[in-house]
Amino acid sequence: MLPSLYISHGSPALCIMENSTTSFLKNLSSNFDEPKFILVVSAHWFTKDLKILYEESPHTIHDFYNFPKELYQLKYEAKSDLNKCDEIINLIENSGIEIEKDTSRGGFDHGVWSPLSLIYPKADIPIIQLSLPLNFDCKKLFELGIILNKLREDTLIIGSGAMTHNLMDLNWENEHAKPISYAKEFRDWVVDNIQKGSVSSLLNYEKEAPNLQKNHPSKEHFLPLFVTFGASNNHIGESLHDIYMYGNQSMDTIIFKK
Repeated sequence: MLPSLYISHGSPALCIMENSTTSFLKNLSSNFDEPKFILVVSAHWFTKDLKILYEESPHTIHDFYNFPKELYQLKYEAKSDLNKCDEIINLIENSGIEIEKDTSRGGFDHGVWSPLSLIYPKADIPIIQLSLPLNFDCKKLFELGIILNKLREDTLIIGSGAMTHNLMDLNWENEHAKPISYAKEFRDWVVDNIQKGSVSSLLNYEKEAPNLQKNHPSKEHFLPLFVTFGASNNHIGESLHDIYMYGNQSMDTIIFKK
């Protein structure tokens, strides 16, 4: 059985950088067997209701501004698989959740292709993308993950977001700045509860997690965690990469092996 992963994808420019995080992501796939499919929930495609990208050959969406020119020239030409999309649609609908085919979005946002360009640079594994529905709270996202658990025989499930995400307080001038205490306190609380399998505390994170507002002024980068958390059998995970960039950007990847 393949794991489920929560990946802090960082800046779009990460995929053209060379540092400890890019080295980590380039070697991440050595921790598990090669999947037949990859299913991604990204912080950068949020919708009112749950949708699935229904496009055989999605293009590369450059959904960012004021980055190096070379970044806009990158293409990640992975295909999707409509038969697998149909299987996932049936699985979700049979569990009582509505899901809509999206045939107009057309491509993968950088929350998908930026980390995957490092993990699977050949782009030879079909990718299916689900949206992050704004009408789902963390409990419903967790329940969606429980439903998706059945896919893990051949599908790598990825939540792509950020363990901490306060862009207004980044130290852009120093990639290796000392971690700010509020970021470390929040990250450590989340990882500690994941290692313990503390479902109740994590689902109550809005009341229990320290410094939530400082780390997540908006929550879309944290919420994909709950899909991968739910997709775990025992809801116990571990951090594979305790590194910070720019002072407050935790680059954790969480793996749920069971």
